[in-house]
Amino acid sequence: MSAAVALARPVAPARALAPSLAWVEARRLLLHPVMLAGWAFWLFATGDTLIRGATVLGAFELVNGALSFFPGVPAILAAHMVATRDRRAGSLDLLGTLPGRAEERVRALCLASLGPALVGLVLNTAVWAYLLVTDQYGGVPGVWHIAQAPVTILGACLLGIMLGVWAPNLFTPVLALVALVVVNMWVSERDPHRLFAPAVFWADWGPYDGTVWVGLHTGSVFGHVVYLLGLCGMAAAAALVRVAEQRRTVVALGLASVGVAVLGGWSQLP
Repeated sequence: MSAAVALARPVAPARALAPSLAWVEARRLLLHPVMLAGWAFWLFATGDTLIRGATVLGAFELVNGALSFFPGVPAILAAHMVATRDRRAGSLDLLGTLPGRAEERVRALCLASLGPALVGLVLNTAVWAYLLVTDQYGGVPGVWHIAQAPVTILGACLLGIMLGVWAPNLFTPVLALVALVVVNMWVSERDPHRLFAPAVFWADWGPYDGTVWVGLHTGSVFGHVVYLLGLCGMAAAAALVRVAEQRRTVVALGLASVGVAVLGGWSQLP
């Protein structure tokens, strides 16, 4: 009997385990205090803009990029803290007795990142519809303008998870989010390099104060969203490769994501 036990191979968890865990992780991520603070700031700023009345360019940017900064930027820290909560609580040894391996837990965290992104998409669509009904646009944002900010939220969560897997120290996401904001603002001022920033402001303000509709910067919004999805896949693959038992599939996912990012980055250029 003891020999049979010794020779028995560990049974891998069921495939449905990661999606099941993802629901729990998505709830933790959405209700994390840092994430809630980001949503609250967005709600306050958006509500204030809608009550006061937005300029034509302000209305466009409210849909195009507001969510990318709040809750997008704090999402990096929130996702990192969710990904490292067991380490910080000193309960890593207890996780070894559970059916889910580290690979399933990280996969669940990556799937959970879809939660904040989908919430952002719903809220962004609602704001877009309100501004459309109240006729506050100079140029109406398209489908891919609406999708851009929620995709950046997805990327922020995946980046935070990746950093949590590789560098669990708390100062890591703080440095990352500061660097990301600085680089995004620096690149945004330079054509055509601005298209490689995570959050692209497509409306051309010109020399005006936002009350005059000038038009849009050149480039493909669809291509930019594809570029962002490629970056999201790269972050997810980088997180999974750290814990995967069979890395071949994860490496293939990473290489495919690099290809998607390159294709999207090339196709977005004017």
